Amino acid sequence: MGIIWGALIVLAVCLWFVTVFDLFKRHLGAGATAAWAIIILVIPYAGPLAYWILRKPPADEVQRSVDMQSEIRRGARPPRVGP
Repeated sequence: MGIIWGALIVLAVCLWFVTVFDLFKRHLGAGATAAWAIIILVIPYAGPLAYWILRKPPADEVQRSVDMQSEIRRGARPPRVGP
């Protein structure tokens, strides 16, 4: 049983770090960032899960997706990602 609890704790810590990093990277504003940080800290699994479910994609990500879809519809190859 100790291995399962250890794995759950490691999963919670990893999920917390990734969520907090994304939260502060996005610059939602002081109030929204503080509110999400408190929710993420107080509710270990449900807080980050709620953040990722309710998170709206950034405008540049949406525009990139729209551009790629229009390129695909025109018959062009999608742009290469990576080296």
